Amino acid sequence: MVKQQQATFNEVHPSPPFWSARFSLPNPPTPGTFMLADLGEPLRTVLFPAFIEDNAFITLLPPRHPGTHLLPGSNVDMIGPVGKGFEIGSIDNLLLVAEDRYLPPLLPLLRAATGVALIVEATTRAMLPQIAHIPPAVELYMVTRDGSAGLLGPLESESPAPTGLERAAPHFKALITWAECIILSCAPERYPALAAMVRKTRLSVPENFAQALVQVTMPCGIGACEACRVKTKRGERRACTDGPVFNLLDFDGVE
Repeated sequence: MVKQQQATFNEVHPSPPFWSARFSLPNPPTPGTFMLADLGEPLRTVLFPAFIEDNAFITLLPPRHPGTHLLPGSNVDMIGPVGKGFEIGSIDNLLLVAEDRYLPPLLPLLRAATGVALIVEATTRAMLPQIAHIPPAVELYMVTRDGSAGLLGPLESESPAPTGLERAAPHFKALITWAECIILSCAPERYPALAAMVRKTRLSVPENFAQALVQVTMPCGIGACEACRVKTKRGERRACTDGPVFNLLDFDGVE
């Protein structure tokens, strides 16, 4: 049952390329679940936790997000935690894959396994995350579509890269073989191609091996508004109630 909570907004400060906002509340969300916050907009706003504390969570917001305009001490009406979160269990090798603006919900998982590798793909180097957010033990791969930092993307590309620039796809495939679990947070339209790459790389894919976080508009949290419908090979699903974490292979072959 979805619960209503009163949260207190504590603080906000720049954390390029995001803004970091902290809320205290009795029951914070878990990794992959979210809160629906009344921030004075016509519809409630989805807030995923980037860092989770006792009775509090921190979310990373884009510039000019309504959450960046709150005053410290403000009361915020929230519904949640909402949705189905990540299921990892006890593993040694975890691979996290994210596009720049979809990265924050994966940050709570950076210490979820003995060995963690993180691939972050950005349009350009200015959109890459701060290294301070990444524990030193994490094996980090930076990918930029313009080649301004790290490897040249995109991840699912099979075409040759320009001379002198490495392609990201071979590194991604090697890590798929290494991992016991893969968690992805990208634009939903990219999941079919990424699912196909996982299917081609692994001879067998265990249950929950590849999990995809779908970040779309989810204003109601109970599947009634149908704004969060997601097309899968099992038919249409609602991200807020059937997800937002799905089996990546449910997008394999979806057009």
